[in-house]
Amino acid sequence: MGYDQANIIKSAFNSDKFQFRIGEMAAMTGVSTRQLRYWESKGIVSSIERAGEQDARVYTFSTFVRVSSIKALLDEGYTLKAAVAKTNERVAMWSLIHNFVPHLINGIAEIDGKQMLDMGMLDATTHLYAYRNDAGQVLYHQVKEEA
Repeated sequence: MGYDQANIIKSAFNSDKFQFRIGEMAAMTGVSTRQLRYWESKGIVSSIERAGEQDARVYTFSTFVRVSSIKALLDEGYTLKAAVAKTNERVAMWSLIHNFVPHLINGIAEIDGKQMLDMGMLDATTHLYAYRNDAGQVLYHQVKEEA
C-alpha cells in the first residue's frame, strides 16, 4: 500500500469531522449558550441534527468560523443584521479558498535541503514548488522536467 501524500494533505482540510457541543462553542467564541440558541432560533446558525436521545446541540467547524466572525463584528460595533450580512460575504470567500487550496498541494518534496510544497506542473515541462525562507517569505522554485 503506497503512501499518498496528496490525499493525506487534502484530508487535513476536511473540517467536517470537527464538532463542538454548545458549551465548547460558547467557551471558544465568547458567545453565550443563550445567544447561540437565539441565533439558531433566528436561522443565523444551525446545529447538527443528531439521531437518538442526544439532546445537546452540536456545531460544525464551519459554524464555529461563522459564530467567531459574527462575534468579532459585533465587538467592532456592527449590528447583528450587518454582522450576519458581512459574515455571509466572508463565508463565500472562505468557501472558495477552502475548496480550492487542497487541490493546489500535491505533496511535499525535499529540494536543495529544503522542505517544499509540491504545487504540481506549471506547464508541460516545469514543476512548481513553494517554500518559506527564514524571514517567512513565500518563495517559488521551478524545476524543468527532462523530456
